Amino acid sequence: MTNMMKEIIEKMVKQEIRDILAESEEMIRDIVKNSLLPELRSEIRQTISQALEELIGKSPDLAQHQQVNNDVSPQQSEEVQKPESYSKTDLGHQDSDVGHRTSDIGPAGGRYLYCVVEGNEKMSFGKIGIEENEVYTIPYEELSAVVHSCPAEPYKSEDEEIMKGWVMAHQNVIDRAWERFGGVLPLGFDTIIQGEGTTSPKENMRNWLKDDYDNLKEKMGKVRGMAEYGVQVFWDPKIIAKKIAEESPEIKKLDEEIKSKPKGLAYMYRQKLENLIKKEMEGKADQKFKEFFERIKPCVDDLKVEKTKKAEDGKQMLMNLSCLLPKEANKKLGEELEKIDNMEGYSVRFTGPWPPYSFV
Repeated sequence: MTNMMKEIIEKMVKQEIRDILAESEEMIRDIVKNSLLPELRSEIRQTISQALEELIGKSPDLAQHQQVNNDVSPQQSEEVQKPESYSKTDLGHQDSDVGHRTSDIGPAGGRYLYCVVEGNEKMSFGKIGIEENEVYTIPYEELSAVVHSCPAEPYKSEDEEIMKGWVMAHQNVIDRAWERFGGVLPLGFDTIIQGEGTTSPKENMRNWLKDDYDNLKEKMGKVRGMAEYGVQVFWDPKIIAKKIAEESPEIKKLDEEIKSKPKGLAYMYRQKLENLIKKEMEGKADQKFKEFFERIKPCVDDLKVEKTKKAEDGKQMLMNLSCLLPKEANKKLGEELEKIDNMEGYSVRFTGPWPPYSFV
């Protein structure tokens, strides 16, 4: 009798296991497809990106272009044809522009380029540049380059605070030029031009303005009187997930089923529930991005979608936009963003005005 009971129990256990596996087969496939494979692909892509960055960092051709992006200001998007920077050599005789000690003939000296402004006024801004260098203009027809004299070498330091100070000084010069001239095409940190052969750095700067004049004038026309504003929309994933769970019939049904399942099977069902909520949130994120984009677009003259960044306080960045519009005409945009900010689970960060980095 005892052996018979053991056999019956053993058969029941085996059958229960087969039933659990059969019932969970599709769910296991979903878990592998939705959770494990995306993570694996992400790791592979990250490894490839790191390898490419290392290769690019070692390229002698790209090393000549000293372009550094920093979180202090919005990132550039469209490329203006930029002067090149070169390796360090000895400094030479007096520069006739502002009296700084630098070589004005040959490849020894350089000009650090902050921005291009609309106007042909030859003037000095004073010693407001990086490391208190005197900043001045080099005019060509209706445009002027805002520069300081420098060695033909990039600004490099292992000290993060020194780098931050240089970038802040760079930004301050652009802001001052923007206030003074109105129209400004900002260049990225560490853009330097030098002379070559018998052509001085000053002449090379004018040659660049001349060669790229039509392109620069066209871009200046686009941003004249305009400012850039940053718009970042966040959501609280806990609040959004709770709302989705309350509103989705499928999620409600699955949640009720879990309560009636054995402990082992309930765990598998909870995994399925989490994946279902995650899928619903991805769809909601796509839906809200499109909705907010269409609401913001009529309020601006132009906009660019930027890469989202890691947020704080448990929130996630849903949208990161650079918006171009008249400097003093942001009321309509502000009102629309306030409506989004008042939605449950959503918040908005609105920054600016900035010089139009992302649009030049």
